[in-house]
Amino acid sequence: MSLHSRARVSLFVCVGMVLGGVGGCGRAGGPEVYYVTGVVTLDGEPVRGASVRFSPSRPEGIPASGMTQADGTFTLNAQAAKPGAGTATGEYAMAIQKDVVPDISHLEIGSDDPRYGTPAHEKLVEEAMAVKPKAIVPVRYNDPETSGLRATVGKSGNNFRFELTQKE
Repeated sequence: MSLHSRARVSLFVCVGMVLGGVGGCGRAGGPEVYYVTGVVTLDGEPVRGASVRFSPSRPEGIPASGMTQADGTFTLNAQAAKPGAGTATGEYAMAIQKDVVPDISHLEIGSDDPRYGTPAHEKLVEEAMAVKPKAIVPVRYNDPETSGLRATVGKSGNNFRFELTQKE
């Protein structure tokens, strides 16, 4: 390919990149999102390490999630938005979940263990597979349909408090 041809191809690539960046693939910059924070407590105590999910009630909403810190606080991260950006305005149903997997290290064996590959090993694997996570946050809060938790995200003042209880 001649120098002239390479320059022409480079020019077309550059023009294409510029036009693609300006034109985009739909809405310029995507939907507006607003900062959303909150706190989760269970029977008055902060919940650390819980997943908080906002599920939009309308198609215009953007699913978002966050993880609670030691003091129960969280910051939402909308899908396809920069971290901590929040989510779009609108009505949301929430799910909050925290499970703990019991310690099964006593069931693990290495390939140098004489039980490796034997029926005893198979039994240990079956026991490990049967271990179920323990729900720290009651299961009813794990699904936006059953949690009873709702929030309206606006353009400001989006700080929510979710006070969960062990009781029904």
